[in-house]
Amino acid sequence: MSGQRVLIILESPKKRIKYKKLAEDSGFLVDSLPDGAEALSLASQIKPDIIIADTATPQLNPLIFLKKINEADCNSKVLFLSSEPLLGDAVELMKQGALDYLVDPIKEEQIVFYLQKIGFDQGDHTSLERKYGGEAKKKVEIITKDKAVKHLLKLAEKVSDSTASILIQGESGTGKELFARYIHEKSDRKHMPFVAINCAALPETLLESELFGHEKGAFTGAISTKQGKFELADKGTLLLDEISEMQVHLQAKLLRVLQEKKVDRVGGTKPISINVRIIATTNRNIEASIKDGEFREDLYYRLNTIPLLIPPLRHRQQDFDLLCSYFINKYSKIDRRNVKGMTKQAFLQLTSQKFPGNVREFENIIQRAVLLTDDGYIKPCDLLLEQNRDLDSPLYEPDDNIENQGQKTLKEMEKKMIFHTLDETSGNRTNAAKILGISVRTLRNKLNEYKKTKET
Repeated sequence: MSGQRVLIILESPKKRIKYKKLAEDSGFLVDSLPDGAEALSLASQIKPDIIIADTATPQLNPLIFLKKINEADCNSKVLFLSSEPLLGDAVELMKQGALDYLVDPIKEEQIVFYLQKIGFDQGDHTSLERKYGGEAKKKVEIITKDKAVKHLLKLAEKVSDSTASILIQGESGTGKELFARYIHEKSDRKHMPFVAINCAALPETLLESELFGHEKGAFTGAISTKQGKFELADKGTLLLDEISEMQVHLQAKLLRVLQEKKVDRVGGTKPISINVRIIATTNRNIEASIKDGEFREDLYYRLNTIPLLIPPLRHRQQDFDLLCSYFINKYSKIDRRNVKGMTKQAFLQLTSQKFPGNVREFENIIQRAVLLTDDGYIKPCDLLLEQNRDLDSPLYEPDDNIENQGQKTLKEMEKKMIFHTLDETSGNRTNAAKILGISVRTLRNKLNEYKKTKET
């Protein structure tokens, strides 16, 4: 990858350093700027292969910047980062040829994927394979002592080399994407791309282009040909996250792709053969969605060749001490804190919670406590748990137990969980969505659904 360049445009010094290291480790020559004042001029001079730019960078208007980069014939791919999902901006930027529009929280693997993609496109990917391929990749870790989870891990490893589609179901925050990455890492496709797309994060028109790609001139703003996620994942694994949020129209097109193993770009004239292993995830009851006409039954059976149902954290209590130690060690290293453990009182208070956000919520609590403790041991006050949470409230009545879940529909339980989380976050939808493990758009749609039900 000798000679390939990346231009990083980020105001945050910490993020610039982090992304600079990722790019250098990937074999790129790196230039970086804290604002957009000199960005266009520098890009025109060095003609970087990829530009990573934060949409909130001072003196940088994303739409104008992308337009001028295209006009300057830099041949640069522009990857935009954003701290919040501005749907209008995302749609327009993608139409204008942006490489992608990533929204916080952004994982290092996502940045590495696009660096890797640019490297492969240029035909020199030795350094990337050495750094991120095979045994050198960051290993996927699933921490558990739970028998049910261990059984799932054995099953996942057993079917990892097959071509069968896998449907992973479970509540938000249980680690569905982690399981998907685990399967990919254990498969014979592990040296090939792992590509993920959140089906709930994009509107239908943009999701179709992102999945299947489009030809130049296919629609207004399609100024260049764009490969879809299926093509990018060729010979690897494609994760369709929150598949139950996909519109029925696209479900039909997806079913055709799965059946024929060929993809038609938007505006394309001939199908493109693909070899992709499909893993789909959902936090909803798809069988209920089928009855409501929101999900195609034939697509469900196509995806559900290998079903994996991940149990919620509240049914994995023997994992609490293991997860606690793991996350304390993890964030002590990351945040350079000397935290040795947790007091008995803090552990008892922590494990009395029901964790609607599951492992994701548990991890966030531990990370926060590691930052707040001042004597090496996490105390109850460091957890910042709600003192007035009523464990006898309807949310935690016996219907939370798996034996009694038939007494209430999943939709009722989901609704109760959403309103409780909104109450816990004082109505802040962004924070509530993060705890619940869903997008703000999904949360908004569900609230609108509840409102319509109430009005009728």
